Parts: sequence; C-alpha cells; structure tokens
Amino acid sequence: MNEDIKIAADRHEAHMGEEFVVSIAPPILRRTNRVTDGVAYVLAVDDSWSMNIRADSTNDEFADAADPNDISRKDVAESGVRELAAALPPSARVDVITFAQGSGLRFSGTAEELRRQGTWDGNPETERSRTNIEVALQRAYAQLSGQRAGSRRVVLLSDGLPNFGETDPGRLASLAQDAAVRELHTDVIGIGAGADYDLLVRLAPTGMTEHVASRTTAADAMKQITARLAAYGRDVVAGSGELSLEINPHFQVLGVYQIDPTRRRLDGVLADGGGQRPSKVRLNLGAIAEGHDGQPRYALKLRAPDRVSAGPVPVLKATGRIGSGADARQLAPETFVLRTVNNPLAQNIRPDYAHEIAAADLEQEINERAATAGSDGERERIFEEGVRRARAIPDPDLAAAFQQASGGLREGLQAKDVLNESRATSSRSSTRNKRAWFQHIPVEMPDEIRARRRQRSLDDEDDDSGSYGGSSYAGASYRDGAYRDGAHGDPYGGDPYGSGSGGSYGAGADAPTQPPTHGRGPA
Repeated sequence: MNEDIKIAADRHEAHMGEEFVVSIAPPILRRTNRVTDGVAYVLAVDDSWSMNIRADSTNDEFADAADPNDISRKDVAESGVRELAAALPPSARVDVITFAQGSGLRFSGTAEELRRQGTWDGNPETERSRTNIEVALQRAYAQLSGQRAGSRRVVLLSDGLPNFGETDPGRLASLAQDAAVRELHTDVIGIGAGADYDLLVRLAPTGMTEHVASRTTAADAMKQITARLAAYGRDVVAGSGELSLEINPHFQVLGVYQIDPTRRRLDGVLADGGGQRPSKVRLNLGAIAEGHDGQPRYALKLRAPDRVSAGPVPVLKATGRIGSGADARQLAPETFVLRTVNNPLAQNIRPDYAHEIAAADLEQEINERAATAGSDGERERIFEEGVRRARAIPDPDLAAAFQQASGGLREGLQAKDVLNESRATSSRSSTRNKRAWFQHIPVEMPDEIRARRRQRSLDDEDDDSGSYGGSSYAGASYRDGAYRDGAHGDPYGGDPYGSGSGGSYGAGADAPTQPPTHGRGPA
C-alpha cells in the first residue's frame, strides 16, 4: 500500500446524497527525512508609540515607565522574544528588527547570545508615530533569505493598523505569500484591541496567527504563544510542501478545511469543476515539522451522488511534493475510492472527522456573528450560544474559547480585543492524537454484513422469497456477488455508476444493507 499520501474517510460506503468527510495528509516525516539543518528566525517587533500603552489597559492608558510593575505592550512583546529565544536551540540564528515609520536591525546573532544580551535598542524617538508593516516585512524577508537553514520564519508582533508605507491588505498579504513560495514563513502575534486581526491572518498564509488580549495575564499569554511557535519551528524537517487534489465531478465539494496545525475553513483554494470536470484543490503545506505533531492535515466535506454506484468509484486523486527545487521529493499519486448505496444507516466509523468539521464551521459562524453584533450584550449571548453548541459537538476546547470571550466582555475588554482573542484561540487545533486519524479501525465490512444477513436469510425456514433479505426485493435480483453490469467505467469520464444504478442488482455484495423507505427502490 502506498504510504506517501494518507487518505481516509469517515465511512466505507456512503448513502446516496449523504455528506461525508475525507481526511488527507502528507507522509509523516522523521529526522532522517531532513533536507537542510538549521533554524533561523527574524523577530519583527512594533516600536510605535502605542506599544507603550499598558498591557492590561481597556482605555489606551499609557504605562508609567518609571514603575517596573506597570507593564506595557512593549514589555510584553520583549518578554515573548526572550521566551522564544530560550526555546530555540542555542545555535539557532536570531535577528531582531524593530519598526515604526522605518525599521532597523537591532540584534543579529545566535539564540544563546540573545539570551545573554537580553535587551536591544529601538527606533529613534522621533520615528515612532506611525506603523509601517511593509518595511518590517521587506527587511525581515531580506534578512532571512540570506540564511540557508531548513527552518526559516519571521515572527511579526504588532498592536496596530498599518498607517504608513503600503496599507492595502491585499498587497501586504502578497508579500507574505511570495515569501512562503521561497520557504520563508510568517507567524504573527497581535497585541491589544488595536491589532488588525483580519490583516494579520492574511500575513500568515503558511504560519500561525495569535493574539494577546489586554489582560493582566498578557505577559504569561505571550510567553506561552512564543514558546509554542518556537517548538513548531525548531523541529522543521522540510521547508515547504504541496498537495494537489482532483475530485470526481459526481461528488460535490461542500468545504475545504485545514485541521492541523491550525483549524480553519479554507476559502479560495477550490476550483469548482461545475459538475462537468473534476474540481481541483491546491494546498500549500508550508514548513513540515517532525513526527505526528508536525504533520499538516486537511479535510474535505463532500456530498455523495444521488445514485447508487455499480461498485467502488474513485472519489479523489492526490499528488504532491515535499521540498522544492532540486531537493523536492515527488509523492506517489494516491486515489481514494468509495461506493454509494441506498442505505440511510450506512455506518459512520469515524465520527470525530465530522466533529472537527463542525467545530471549524461553528468557530467561523460564531465569531462572524459576534463581529457584526450591535452591542456587547448581544455578543455575550452569541458566545454563550457558542459554548452550548461546542459542548454538543463535543469540543471542550472550543467551548472554553467561547466562554473566555464571554467572560472578557463582562470584564470590560474592548469588543475588538475579545473578538481577536476568540478567533486566535478557537482556531487552534484540539487534536490530541493525529495518528488515530489514519489508523485502520477494525469493523465488519459492508460486504461481510451483507453476506451474513443473506446467509441468515437463507437459513431461515420461514423465509419469504418476496421480502427484503430473500432472493429478491421489488423484483430486483441481488445475488452472485456484483451489481448487474458492475463496471464503473472511467474514473472521471462517462457514467461511473453504470446500469447498476438502475432498478435491479446482480448480487448481494452491493445491495442495500437496509431496506429503502416505503415507495423507494434502488435509485
């Protein structure tokens, strides 16, 4: 069996017209798969005047520089930089850039040297009135492109909107996207209510987006975030990867999702075939870390055709690569097949697949509704609804994120601060054991169920040949092991359902495992 690309569905067969989920991931990489050693980070720290606002302020009150206990956003960002340096290998390359109107390189050396130095200079006081994210990214990528490390990442920390240099979100996002193609990946951390989370998400197409809200625990939250980012970056085995999917036009694509390392619905990656040609999905995997914890994972929500198939039919084909250029490793193509049946009780053997999809959809719905709500009271009710619905999935981590958001509103945090924190927290994957997503689950296969039921029916002395389970159902024979005219034809051309999708079967192997509702025969 090909182990390069891992594909698994939440069921062995799907009832006609039914929704189901397919999970897809590249191979699990080990340390021996490493292409290039080394870790290089550029930390771009906002040094505009607003970074001097108190870390826990809900009204933009500035911290008292003379009081060491009065912590500012700048103090929080600097504590995160030090925590990240402490979590990286001592020999990792680390550069620190500060930016406001302009930018400057303030430190360049190893993580060990940064830990010993502990501090760095910032922008001149006369150049701190504006926020120029463009110049920060350009300098960071230029600095990083000169490194030959296998793991190269920029971490951008900012509390505001870009109001100097390039301010268009699309053009700023293109800087990060172009860098990702060159294996320069971006993580972003917003601080306080002024951070533009919508922009920051776009600046991390292959990275992570985090937020530190205006709480008394802001410094601790920042340390946890940067330690998590460092743990991911230091274990990178391949600097890039890509998966390309072609989906049978008979199967409608209802959604494309990233499950790990962040959980989110992906928009703009699907080229819909319109039911005539295969739909196509292209996934930029970003950097891939070692082992199960570093494995990116995706899912498709699909709808089965409204007809019974004449046996297993191809659902999707996956191709891909790990790495880029001369060092790229092409992955062997993998095809996933599934049969569609007239059986509303077709067994779902992996309900956790649907739970993750439901959590991603709920996260997006609740946060979008809260963002457009007319009052904090309405937002609080929306988040409380989210708590109840997340518990029903069940997803306790998502429920806790919504509960934290509701509590933040009651504490008096600004709505934007709460919304930013909720979106960052709820998008973190709650997966604990990714290995289980692709393990074989020992279950009685559909053909085995049908054979057992058929044999039980034949052994029944009171068997009525005109009833379901006997020799026929509504005049449709389904013995001898296959649908009548069981060939399913070309995977993506013609009719993959053959004449077996009509009103009669050739054998029990592909017959429904449960009788249709009254008045419905096989489609």
